[in-house]
Amino acid sequence: MGGFAFYGPFDDDKSTAEESFFQISTNPRHTIEVPNFETLIYIMKHFHHILTDIPEEYILNQAASSSLSKALLIVQVAWFCTNCTSRLFQGLPLSLLEVSTAAHALYTLLTYFVWWSKPIDVPAPTIMREKEAREVYALLKCSDDEYDKALKMAQKRATGDSSTLPGTYGSGKILLAADALQNLLPTPERPPRSLRFYDGGRMMTPGTLSNEIHYGGLAGFLFMGVILIISPILYGLVHFLAWDDLFPTPLERLLWRVCSLVVTCSGLAEFCVSYIMGLIMGFSGDIDTIFGMLMLSMALLSTTVLTSVIIPFAHILASGFLVVESFRQLSFLDSAAYQLPSWSNYWPHFS
Repeated sequence: MGGFAFYGPFDDDKSTAEESFFQISTNPRHTIEVPNFETLIYIMKHFHHILTDIPEEYILNQAASSSLSKALLIVQVAWFCTNCTSRLFQGLPLSLLEVSTAAHALYTLLTYFVWWSKPIDVPAPTIMREKEAREVYALLKCSDDEYDKALKMAQKRATGDSSTLPGTYGSGKILLAADALQNLLPTPERPPRSLRFYDGGRMMTPGTLSNEIHYGGLAGFLFMGVILIISPILYGLVHFLAWDDLFPTPLERLLWRVCSLVVTCSGLAEFCVSYIMGLIMGFSGDIDTIFGMLMLSMALLSTTVLTSVIIPFAHILASGFLVVESFRQLSFLDSAAYQLPSWSNYWPHFS
């Protein structure tokens, strides 16, 4: 949805005070810009008062699906899981398609549990509309040279110098930026020097891996590592239910077992290789010989290829085989696979 965003011009110095900064306009110079994560941290640290106070009721009202529809889906998925469990306890065989569906059903239940109150399909960001928001937006749009001029103007105003008239530094943007900087004197922190707004591409959110490592340190890395390890394990272990199932050929049974192991262990392997890469990077500062740098480069290249190519490709290939084999086995099912278990008949469901 974009989260908090600014709306206005400031692509050049021709904007005037008469232009509506806070209302949607057909003016092509008026654009919605979403601050990236570092910029948002900067705003929360120094200008938290410009963030719109959004009541919880408003957020919950954005949900595109009701609790009733979610509850009905959970009941249906839970019935399927109960049906699979009932077949196991009654000695009835599970088809590979049921095993694969059970793995996805487990993730469906977990997803709906953690996303129960998550807003869905919110199309528009929350625009920061106050006067202070315009000043901060102008500050963030300043170049280094414009920032220096705005800081100089703010410092002169703080000393009571009345010589800083509009036009002295050539831009209304600088005047507004100076107003924002006055709240940070005497030692204001410069905004992030990197790209401060998203360019319409992928938006990095606080929950992603790189941000957790950067802002959460070792704790963030370990937290994301646990997620990276556990998710494939939960998904892969369900496929072990078909370890001794009936397969068209012994080779396909062997491939199913191997692919189940690959999917289950892929997250652990990815985490271990990433951890080794971090250790190698930590030793890079102690190497000052050509041979050592060559070995370091080869080690980094090997771990990069493992984490970026080999492990992901192996996971995708193994997962693809599990799905294809699930459908292929349908032509070779035992007659017991068509018998209905008794437990799930007492569970309300749609058929």
